[in-house]
Amino acid sequence: MNRRFWMAASMAALYLSAASAHALTTSTVEPRKLKEYAVTLASNASQFQWQQLWQATRKAGYFNKASGVHFTTGMPQVTDYVHGVLNQATQVTPYASTRATYRYAFTQEIGIVNKVAVKALCVDVDWRTLPPGTDTQDASKMGAVSLLLARPCR
Repeated sequence: MNRRFWMAASMAALYLSAASAHALTTSTVEPRKLKEYAVTLASNASQFQWQQLWQATRKAGYFNKASGVHFTTGMPQVTDYVHGVLNQATQVTPYASTRATYRYAFTQEIGIVNKVAVKALCVDVDWRTLPPGTDTQDASKMGAVSLLLARPCR
């Protein structure tokens, strides 16, 4: 019994290390390069990727005026703003091993965060399907990258 447990644990550890070896670890990638990946993603994301983003953003309540965090502009403007964030992010913050939050502050109010008007938008992206070392302009690798969430932020 003990031997089976250790064998199963060893196999699980091996699987997890192999899986993570084929994923882009955002904390080890320079912010400049993460920004370049985002520019390529913005130009090449599929309609499905955008739909996933809007579904998650809607589900989180960011288009609901009654929510403590919500957009004050309509969906068409938010779409343009998300493209702006991915193309011009002034800040990128890696988190959860393969994810990154891209942030850009616009000149006009775009949302409310806890009753405070904000001009910044944050977009979360999961890069786990992008192989490490991928060229930043390789559009063919962007199809499985996940656009996770768009939200007003401080």
